[in-house]
Amino acid sequence: MKKSNSILMIIVIVIIASLIVWKIGIPNLSSKNKEISSEKVSKKVKKESKKIKKKETSESKSSSSTETSSSVESEPSSESSSESASSVSSYQSNVRFPELQAYAGKTYYAIDRESAEYPQMFPTSFTITSDGEAIIISGRQEPIEYVRTEGSGFVQLGRGPVFVFEFRPLGSSDEVEVVNQGQYLTYSTTMPE
Repeated sequence: MKKSNSILMIIVIVIIASLIVWKIGIPNLSSKNKEISSEKVSKKVKKESKKIKKKETSESKSSSSTETSSSVESEPSSESSSESASSVSSYQSNVRFPELQAYAGKTYYAIDRESAEYPQMFPTSFTITSDGEAIIISGRQEPIEYVRTEGSGFVQLGRGPVFVFEFRPLGSSDEVEVVNQGQYLTYSTTMPE
């Protein structure tokens, strides 16, 4: 009887111990499985991102090599044009008002000034300085404090309450139309004969 009771007690203890181990072990196993699966996923993601990065770098290397080869091919033929373009861009970047970039450093001469109703209202020539900070009208230099552009294409230069000078490009920056109190006169960068 005592043996059977002791055997029965041992079996019960073993069952209880196995239940306890099972209860404790299952969550640990599931969390370990989750960790393992998340590690696998993160490793796959890393591998995929490395593959993508390798593809991108190889593509960028190939595109940059084709760009350099094409630029090397075109370099000898376009050295002078690239030099002039760089000098023009550096020249234009020094203009105070971006609206005056196309006109800076140019002298405009009146075309057929005597045909105007009031020729004295128009100077024989004017020059916008290369830095775009002043306009020279008939030998007198006027500083430019503001530049306004209108929807109708007019560019207005001004200083203070008095000085205002307006012009409008006619197809290109080499030919403009100056307006003064409702009167218009065409100016060109080529001097009239």
